[in-house]
Amino acid sequence: MTVRLSTGCRNGLAAGLGFQGLFNRGYMEVYSGSQPATGDAAKTGTLLGVVSAGSAALTKETRATGSITLTGGASGSINTVTVGGLNIIPDGAVPFNTSLNQTASDLADAINRNGMFEAVAAAAVVTLKGRPGSGVLTAAVTSTLTTITATYVNMGSGVAGVAPVNGLILGPAAAGFISKLASQIWSFNGLAIGTAGWFRLYGSDTADSGALISGAPYYPRVDGSIATSGADMNLSNISITIASPNTVDAFSLIVPAA
Repeated sequence: MTVRLSTGCRNGLAAGLGFQGLFNRGYMEVYSGSQPATGDAAKTGTLLGVVSAGSAALTKETRATGSITLTGGASGSINTVTVGGLNIIPDGAVPFNTSLNQTASDLADAINRNGMFEAVAAAAVVTLKGRPGSGVLTAAVTSTLTTITATYVNMGSGVAGVAPVNGLILGPAAAGFISKLASQIWSFNGLAIGTAGWFRLYGSDTADSGALISGAPYYPRVDGSIATSGADMNLSNISITIASPNTVDAFSLIVPAA
């Protein structure tokens, strides 16, 4: 078996999003040839098909964004940050630390720890993104502060977001395995003539083009081999032709016990 996880996938698993959260309403591409050495490497081979729900046309996701900009104060704390009235730093206040830029970085870490939203800090600006698969999201962003001041861009006012359509859904986890949702058909129609050799599972985000990832942002990906048996993903027919229908009957990922 040759399953390879990208840096973004491993980071997401370590931070608590899990396979289900990382790949919610994502998609899969099937290529000819041998898979790259790492999940961060650029895709190789001929694209033979794009796996979606029922082979339907796929709309990739543009996640909604908002932001918090720390604007003043050399002491104090950010006590709460709310999106639509929900406090997304429930662990407690984030104290001022050295500079507004460092405090923004600490705030992003606190938001990411709790997994309700994703946050990235650049200078004194913390940009918020909805979780993968959340699509269009409109909600007020605000906070309660001590000494520090801030300005806000509401979720959906920064980027309104585009909801994913016909993306893939993983079912509930059991015994360390998570599999395709049993009630959803995963399938594709052939885009080119070739022999399926490997696949790449992507998150829902339209920003990941499959190119080399050499630094942030780190996108979640899972690569694996394809064959008729004994591979990471088995297809009944690996000889793909143009417009030929193909179905992924079974797909699962495992978090090993040891």
